[in-house]
Amino acid sequence: MNEDKRPPRVEPKVKAAPRIRQVYWCKLPDDAQLPEFWKTRPVVVMSKKTTLRGKVTVLPMTTKAQPDNPYAHPMDSPLELGKSSWVICDHFMTVAVSRLVPHRQNIPRISQEDLEEIKRLALLSLPY
Repeated sequence: MNEDKRPPRVEPKVKAAPRIRQVYWCKLPDDAQLPEFWKTRPVVVMSKKTTLRGKVTVLPMTTKAQPDNPYAHPMDSPLELGKSSWVICDHFMTVAVSRLVPHRQNIPRISQEDLEEIKRLALLSLPY
């Protein structure tokens, strides 16, 4: 691998800078190594301020039940009615905004109550 070769700059697929609490699909890197997340999956935006061509901090979501993960927040899926999902609150990722893809024309947002619980669990996962 050539360590000096810079990755490409990709134009964003979203029309506006992502905002906290919004849910997008995120095209994660193909060269992930377990236990990293891979493939395209939903994420919750956790960054307070972002730019359209910058980076964004997100938490991944999954539809796989998380009974043994004390840092997973269960909630109704903001992308699929009638489905459950979990936000993995101890898996912060910073990605390029260009990795985000809107679900449809409207971009769903999680509730303020869900955000507060996600923040609480995320803080619990960090060392003191």
